[in-house]
Amino acid sequence: MTGAPQAPSGPWRDADVIAVCLTALIGVVMIVAAWFGAASAATLTQQAVWGTLAVGGLIVVGVGLSLWLLRLRRAIGYRRASLVSLEPPAAQEPAPRQDTATLPLVRAHGMRKVHDPACPLVAGKDVEPASLGDGEPCAVCQP
Repeated sequence: MTGAPQAPSGPWRDADVIAVCLTALIGVVMIVAAWFGAASAATLTQQAVWGTLAVGGLIVVGVGLSLWLLRLRRAIGYRRASLVSLEPPAAQEPAPRQDTATLPLVRAHGMRKVHDPACPLVAGKDVEPASLGDGEPCAVCQP
């Protein structure tokens, strides 16, 4: 009986885990071999050769772990993209006002637009009564 393929339980595939283990193992073997080789070397020149092998092993370990972490970053990016929709949210219509009485409109001195008295753009300003014919309606309070 075949079912739907299951999503991977983690961010890494089996091949990723095997690759990082192999690169880490190869790098550690190179470092250990360089250690024992340098310990048995008699001169500084011979030890420097083994030191370059150790640096190469360190580079192998670093590259393996870096590729593993880059794979994790890519998997997190794919998962984030699958969870977050890039479509803009649907525009919400403003709720219709419950009262049927018309509110008085106001306008502050020097303003070209007329506002609701509760509009934040005229809060704290000296206002005078106005009508829709006295100016353009405010885009914030939409009188």
